[in-house]
Order: sequence, then C-alpha cells, then structure tokens
Amino acid sequence: MKKQKPMFRFTLFIFLALVFLSTAGPAGAEEGYLLQILDPNGMPVEGARIEVEGADVTVQTDTNGKARIAVVPGTYNIEISAKGFEPLAQNLRIKADQAEEEPIRMSLAFTTDDVVVTGTMTGRLLDDTPVKTELVTREDIERKTAISLAGALSQVEGVRVEANCQNCGFTGVRINGLDSKYTQILMDSMPVVSGLASVYGLEQIPQEMIERVEVVKGGGSALYGGNAVAGVINVISRRPTRNQASVSGNYLLIDMDQPWLNISASGSVVNEERDMGAFVFGGTQYRNAWDANDDGFSEIGRLRLLDAGANVFFDPFDDASLQINTHFIQEKRRGGDSFEKPEHQAEIAESINTRRYGADMRWKHWLSSSLNYEVNYGFAYTERDSYYGAGMDPNAYGFTKNPVHVVRGALNNNFSEMGRYGSLLLTAGLQYEYEELKDTFPSYDRFTDVDYSDFGGFIQADWLVNDWIEPIVGVRVDKHSEIDDPIASPRLALKIKPTDRVTLRTSASTGFRAPQIFDEDLHITIVGGEPTLIENSPDLKEESSYSFSQEVATDWVLPDTGTFRFAVTGFYTRINDTFTFEEIETPGALVLRRINQGHTEVYGAEFQMNFNCRDWLTADFGWTLESAKRSEPDPIFNSDDVFRTPEAYGFLATIVRPMDRLEIINSLELTGPMKVEHFAGFIPEDRLEESDWFYVWDSKVSYTFDLKHNRNLKVYVGVDNILDSFQDDFDEGPDRDAGYVYGPMVPRTFVTGFKFGI
Repeated sequence: MKKQKPMFRFTLFIFLALVFLSTAGPAGAEEGYLLQILDPNGMPVEGARIEVEGADVTVQTDTNGKARIAVVPGTYNIEISAKGFEPLAQNLRIKADQAEEEPIRMSLAFTTDDVVVTGTMTGRLLDDTPVKTELVTREDIERKTAISLAGALSQVEGVRVEANCQNCGFTGVRINGLDSKYTQILMDSMPVVSGLASVYGLEQIPQEMIERVEVVKGGGSALYGGNAVAGVINVISRRPTRNQASVSGNYLLIDMDQPWLNISASGSVVNEERDMGAFVFGGTQYRNAWDANDDGFSEIGRLRLLDAGANVFFDPFDDASLQINTHFIQEKRRGGDSFEKPEHQAEIAESINTRRYGADMRWKHWLSSSLNYEVNYGFAYTERDSYYGAGMDPNAYGFTKNPVHVVRGALNNNFSEMGRYGSLLLTAGLQYEYEELKDTFPSYDRFTDVDYSDFGGFIQADWLVNDWIEPIVGVRVDKHSEIDDPIASPRLALKIKPTDRVTLRTSASTGFRAPQIFDEDLHITIVGGEPTLIENSPDLKEESSYSFSQEVATDWVLPDTGTFRFAVTGFYTRINDTFTFEEIETPGALVLRRINQGHTEVYGAEFQMNFNCRDWLTADFGWTLESAKRSEPDPIFNSDDVFRTPEAYGFLATIVRPMDRLEIINSLELTGPMKVEHFAGFIPEDRLEESDWFYVWDSKVSYTFDLKHNRNLKVYVGVDNILDSFQDDFDEGPDRDAGYVYGPMVPRTFVTGFKFGI
C-alpha cells in the first residue's frame, strides 16, 4: 500500500491542476432554439449534422454538442447524422415560449470501425478516446482469413502470438514483451476467460463469433481487476444489426501437405422498429497433425472443433435495452505419435477434449439523457478430459472443471452543463468474480480443489474540458481471496489535441497479479519422456506493477490523394516481486516451483504508419523496439533476459485494388532474434538458445462477384509464409522437449476460401 502513495499524489495533483484549464467562455444570448446532441454516455457529440426538413436549415453542433436552429415555432422533421453514430430521424416540436429543447441521445453504430469500449468502459469513437486502443475490425479478420482469435491478433503493434508446445499447440499472446499470463482476455468486457479456458482459448474462440477485437496496453487493473499487467484483449461478439445471412469456408494445406478446413455460417434478423433482433452462428474445424522432421512425432497437433452461439437483444422501451449472449465450444486436439492408437499406447500423447459453455446478460437503462446504469452477469463453464503422458503410461489421464461467475454494476452520470468547464462523465461501479477449479491427475499425484474470489469497486472521472484536452482519473480497490489486504490501483489517462493534426495520449497505471493457478500450470509439457509440473511456493506473494506510455500521433488529409497517419509511442512497465521458476529435484517428473525474485523492467517504442490512397491502396506499417530484463538472473539458465522476447519485430501490410471488387493483399511480418529456453532430454543438458530472424510473407488475391437479388460471392486464393521461414531445429523422438518451439505458427501453407452472403 505504501508503495502506491506517490501514484495517488501524482494523479490528485494532475486532476486539481486541470481544473484551471479552460478556454471556453460563457455563451451570450443568441436567437434561435438551442438543441443539444449527446452520445449514449451523455457526452456531447461534436460535429453532428442537423437538417430541418421544409425550412432549408442545416447546422452542426459545437464542442458542447449544441446547435441553434433559427426557425419559427412549429413541428418539424429533423435528420441527425454524425460519424460513428446511427442516423436519427424524429419530430421536433418548438413552442413560441421555448428557448431550449430536451437533449437528444444518439446511438453508436455498433459495426462501425470507429467505436471502441475497452479503454474507458463506455463506447467512444476511436479518434476521440483518451486511451490508446488498437482495433482489429471484422473486415480485418476476414482479410487475414483468420480462423480464430489467434489469427485475428496478427499484425497488431506490440502484440505477438506464439506456440509453446509441439504436441498440443498450447498458444500464448505477448503484449510489449510480457508473457501471456500478464494479459487479461475479456469477452464483451467481462473477465470470464479463466486460466483453464485460456490454455487453448486463442484457437478455441472462432472467428465467426467475433465482431472486433480491442487491445489496450499497460496496466488495466483500475477497470478490470488483476491479471491485466501487460494489457487487455477485449473480444467483442457479433450482434444483430440488419437482416443478413452468410456461409464461408477456408481450406489450408500446411506445408502443402496436411489439410486444415474451417466451415462457418451466421445470420441475423432485426424487426422494423429495430428494438428486437437475434444473431446466430456456428462452425466447425478439421485439422490433421503435421510432422516437420519425419520422426513420427507431430509439430502441429490434430484438431477437431465445433462451435455455436446466439446473441439477442430486446428494447422493452425507448430508454432500456436487454442483451443476452450465449456460446458453446467443443474441441478435441491431440499431439505426439501413434494417432491411430489409444493415448496410453503412444510414446508421447497430449490429448485434450474441451467443452465450454458461456453466457452473459446485460441490462442498460437510461434514467435521463445524462444518467444511466448497467448491470451485467457473465458465466462460463469449462471442463476437459485430458491425457498428458509418455512411455505408454496407462494412468496419465485427468479431468478438470472450471466454472466462473462475474457480476458487475456500473452507474454513469454526465455533468454536461458545466459552462466554461466542459463536461464530466463520472463512472462508478462494483464487480464480483468467483472461480472454482478442480483438477485431477492421479498418476502425478495432483489433486487440486481451490476457489478464488475478488470483490472490487471502481470510480472514474472522464473530464472533457474542451475540444483539445481530456483527462481521465480513476481508481479501483480489490480484495482478492489470495491476498490479505485490499489493493488500490489508481489510473491516469490524458489526451491533448493542440491542433487538428496532432494528438498526444498519456497513460499511467498500476496493476497486480494474485498468487493463484495460471494457464501454464494447467498445461503439462512432456520433456525427456517425463511430465513438467508447476507448483506455487508456499510463501508466494502477489506481483505489483507500474506502467507508463506516451503516444504522439499526427493525422493528415492529403488533398486529392487520401489520408496519412504516423504515431510514436514510448512505453515502460516495471513488475515488482516477479514470478519466476526454480527447478526442484523429484523422481519421475520435472517440477518447476514458482517463486518471487526481484523485479522486471520492460521498455521500448512503437512506430505506426497508415496510408490510404483514395480507393486503390491501403498500407499499414508497425515496428516495435523493446528491452525486457530481470533484475536477477533466471535460476535455471542464469540469464537476466526475459525469454521469447525479441528486441525488434513488426509488419508491413498492403491492400491494392486495381479494379472494382478485386483486392491483392500482401503482408510481411518480421521477428528478430530472441532467447529461448531448451530443456534436456533430446539434448544432454539444459541450455539457452538464440533464434534467427523470421520473415513471414503472406499473399492473397480475392474477388467479389455481385449476384442477383442482393447476393454476393467472395473467393480468394493465396499462400501464407511463402518463404517458408520456420523453425528448423525441432527436437526429435520420445525424449524431446515439447516446449522447445518458437517462431511462426505455420510453415509454407496454401490458402483458399469463399464467403457467400445475402
């Protein structure tokens, strides 16, 4: 607690100092009727266009969301439009003695590329949010031909998806060099992706259920609780917005040899009043195992997956909405050898049958144009039957189940009538999480039966001082069942826009991670024909973190050419009492004990460029330079490097449209050298390896056919990893280290597919 007092003083000083910043004076008396346009949070909508039919009057709102309409008293039809919002048409009745109308609230356009919710827990336009947010849109997902969340996260600045096991394909995501356990994955802003669910979750969350993905880097504990030290990945599910249906398919040949097939379908229906709708989806995946070095053991495991779900909404009256989302996922994956035999007759087998059921319900009610509340309940139940074993062990079967419950309530009150002091959105809420974990592996004498709970309260002030400065100050206090004392996590974000072309975003935050069971504990890697087990030290205490980032971005509109954006972001994170591992001597297994050791510092810079040239060219460039060091050497490999963290990596992606409906898509992802741990088994003793540079070039061509009756067919063909830049030093045989895997997810792979929509 004492360590966080300087942060409290700093944020309090900034908050009080900003009280004196203002440029807007009190409005003088003007003729006409005053109309104010607000967003769903009660914040003013600047630049909204208001057209008054029959009066030949068109006006735009100012920074306070207000506009004066010079018309005689009467009843008029008005049309309101604004970037990122659903168009609105309604009647406006003006009386002779009336000087001001009641505020009008607009709805955000859910499928627009410009709306994000993660950084502030309220819907904001991407360009306006004070918190830097990386956005992967539905269009991006389809252009990448992503099959799951893992593929959707490619080509995002500062984000790397990595494979961690040759047998089963255990995947993780790193943000700014920090391991996947420091990243919180959310489903529709709810932390229901538990440690068990995230073991294979990046590949289990199918593309057909994803509308967009939002990535916020740095400590997120001030909003979402623990485990958000590196950042937050928020998966926003698809919702009904119009009547439509589609079916799509992807067919891949891994190494031009082993098939990987994905078929999915979705559809939605919305009534004419747009107050009720439903979206349904379903899909299946089929992937064969692939052996890179012909030793009879897989490098990419076999996969079978089924998924289905539905999202519905109902607005019982104008100022309230009820949404219910559900999904079901069943996945079977297996790696190792002897796939035609039962697991216990193979030299190595990792076999996992996972079933996941998830649902959430959210109720939002606007009590007035400036006051609303939201109540959410999320539930997820994950269970798996598994076999992690070697040497034809008949007892290496296990069973795990993991229910999670999350309840959250939040109140938003907007003080939009603050005169020269702008408007203030105050958000306050409570959140309760409960997780139960039962994990049984009799062969390894592992019987886990634990439960965790976390109760948190948060408050956040989002102050739109004027059109060029907007600070956010917030704090969350958590009481976690594994930590004796409550933990306070303050947070500060600041957006300054000194000119129309320049935006500065500053962020400072704290975070923590409780000493509980994580995803890597629930995955058993086979090393040297023996299982690798992870256990927590009895005196393990929580990690605490401090994060800071500064973005400087410039946006240009090039006349008769297009748009250009360039941004540089510096970042720094320090983690105290870092979790690390020490090796424990035990017969029959490799046991790694998690301990606290010193601190870890990660710092660096991200460079981002985007260029759009009319309708024929789009180019995106991202490059990250970073350093990740421990204060004390790793106990096993005697190195102060954070493993699997390259000092440089990035991408260049282009879309060329030489003619209508034709797209040529190319991307080049580069990953610099990194230190990779390599345990003894196939090799005689433990050693630390250094990887080579990887250059992954993907290329695809797509064409969309416009068919009759509003139907369309899109087809594409291409090759991923054309240069076959892939790991070439895999271990071999039953004594291999299955965790010694790094670099690109797939070798050279042929890709083709289609999407048919109505």
